[in-house]
Amino acid sequence: MENTSVDVTFSVMVSTEPNQCVCVTGSDEVLGAWDPTRMLRMTREFTGNGSRPRWTATTKLPNHRTYQYRFVVCKESHMRPAKSRSSVSSSMDTEDQHLHNGSNGSSASTNGSHKNGDSSSSKALPPVTIYKWETNVKPRAFTLDDSTTSLILPDATFGTYDGMTNINKGYLINQCEIQVRLHSNPIYMLKEKHRNQTYSIKCTAVDYSEEGEPLPVEDDDDSRDGPPLCQLNDVYACNLNDHELSVPQPQGPAGLIYNSGDYIVFRSQMPDPDTMGFQLDFYVCEKNRAPRFVGSSHILPHKQKESQVKRKMPIIGCKYRPIGELTVECLIARPVEGLTLTLESSFQTHWKKKDLEKGLERSLDIGHRGMGASYSRVSTLKENTVASFAAAATHGADFVEFDVLLSKDRTPVVYHDFAVKVLYSNIPVQSLTLAQLQSMRLFSGEHGVEINQEQEGMCVRHDPFPTLREVLTEVNDSLGFNIEIKYPQQLIDNTWEVESTVDVNENLDHILRAVYAHAGPRKIVFSSFDPDTCLLLKLKQNKYPVMFLHQGQTAIYTQYKDPRASTFGWGINFALSEHLLGLALHTEVLLRDLSLLERCFSHKMVVFVWGDDNNDPNIILKMRNLKVDGVIYDRIDCHKPEHQGPEFQLSSAKAAASFMQVVQGDGMASHHIIDAPQPVA
Repeated sequence: MENTSVDVTFSVMVSTEPNQCVCVTGSDEVLGAWDPTRMLRMTREFTGNGSRPRWTATTKLPNHRTYQYRFVVCKESHMRPAKSRSSVSSSMDTEDQHLHNGSNGSSASTNGSHKNGDSSSSKALPPVTIYKWETNVKPRAFTLDDSTTSLILPDATFGTYDGMTNINKGYLINQCEIQVRLHSNPIYMLKEKHRNQTYSIKCTAVDYSEEGEPLPVEDDDDSRDGPPLCQLNDVYACNLNDHELSVPQPQGPAGLIYNSGDYIVFRSQMPDPDTMGFQLDFYVCEKNRAPRFVGSSHILPHKQKESQVKRKMPIIGCKYRPIGELTVECLIARPVEGLTLTLESSFQTHWKKKDLEKGLERSLDIGHRGMGASYSRVSTLKENTVASFAAAATHGADFVEFDVLLSKDRTPVVYHDFAVKVLYSNIPVQSLTLAQLQSMRLFSGEHGVEINQEQEGMCVRHDPFPTLREVLTEVNDSLGFNIEIKYPQQLIDNTWEVESTVDVNENLDHILRAVYAHAGPRKIVFSSFDPDTCLLLKLKQNKYPVMFLHQGQTAIYTQYKDPRASTFGWGINFALSEHLLGLALHTEVLLRDLSLLERCFSHKMVVFVWGDDNNDPNIILKMRNLKVDGVIYDRIDCHKPEHQGPEFQLSSAKAAASFMQVVQGDGMASHHIIDAPQPVA
């Protein structure tokens, strides 16, 4: 049979910002084999009448095949027009050759993937920024057969097909993202009369590299001209204290207005944070007047090894003198080196609310630490062990929730607390190697551990401190995992949960490598109380959904200092800003204001609930009736409502009827019970 090629035309209707373009990626090499660095670029057509722009692309594809594909919105300056199959192997342009065949012109891997942070490829490939992409679980598809001589696919609506709409924000491929954050009244003006003014702030990326636009020859060391502004690096902004502005968007001419209590985030992706900085311009905002420029601050390139830094810098006025001081927080998100991420599939925006077997909506039953906390209360099994997880599945758990943090030798281990209580002291988990952790066992009836090299009578499946790899490979993959990632935060009293020795990016890199290597088909949801960990999880991988764990304002736990982790309202805005799947809310706080639940549902957020209140079957039923998506609780064998039944049963229906006649009779139940025959010793 002759293997002919067919001209296939793709088209999609989607609105884009300036400097953005649309690409198509798919299962064939011509479509880039799902590799985000080798997508087929589309051409914009102006349809008129104020409708959304139409983007099209035509390429040749071999006949007698079924093709899968998705549409992607990315940065225009970073993509090159793709070539048809006949010209792939004879590329004349070095950059195009990298774009289609991987670095150095070599063939793509079997899944056409690009390894993030891979020094052999990311330096040669042009930087890629994805703004949004279609994330229905099943890609679009079509089939070519003998009757097809050419195919013009129907106009698609971006993100919508098969009766569903799923659009996800982009993730890091071969760039870093820097966030500049202003909160907790960061602007201090030197003159008192200026302190009560309202300021708007515009953030612009600045190129400090030697390849930047050269300064004029006549400039000398006294010149007040700085490095060129980098217009190619878009800076998006949002205000987490304003629900309408909580989603990142392009800035206006004068940026965003800062009011007391606001939390403004500027964000931009760039290939090399060592050469890129930011200029922050300040404008006075007065009623019925245009914003008036009054000064600037400069953030120099991020050369620190730390991913999270706090800086103070002067605000320089129009007369080149300091007029105030600005305090900013900076976070840098880096791709996971060597981690393979493709555009083939994603579950980050996907959530099934129905029990397919019964055809009913129901809440997931999620076993807290498996069969429940065991160090602080009575439990049949030790918490956070392979045995505990397996038992939870046996008793009907859909998921188990457990905590992961790194040991001293950077092994992801499963343990709930930041520190281990050893005899009369607390030792941080990050200060102990895996071998040291696994050489411990529990005191009988105590919340602590003792050194026990021999581990007499212990079975491996019951050992505390299992590695993440062990639970991923030893627990049946039909059980879902809600993996809570531990990272210390500062508390409202300015103390820290624990002094961290691991960078926030490095912490996640080790955990994500383990998950991607050993997860298999298992359903996984990530979560964390740390907002930065949540947003980094969203940027550093594109497969698994992320939820923000939130305790709210409660007397049970010390409040976090980070505004995003202070109240549920802040948490909801933060989750919207970062396109998280949803939130896991503290039941005790939620019960005081159930309107917050409706607010989450109105934004199609997934909601889990957690806390000691859930260890009551009546509360579990109440949460189910409120249609939360998951309930996290201890002792799923006891507290699951379906397991609530009579503690004793009579020997027969006749005996039960006779017993009930006595109980409902003349109050002689106690007499009959006392006179009942006693067992022989």
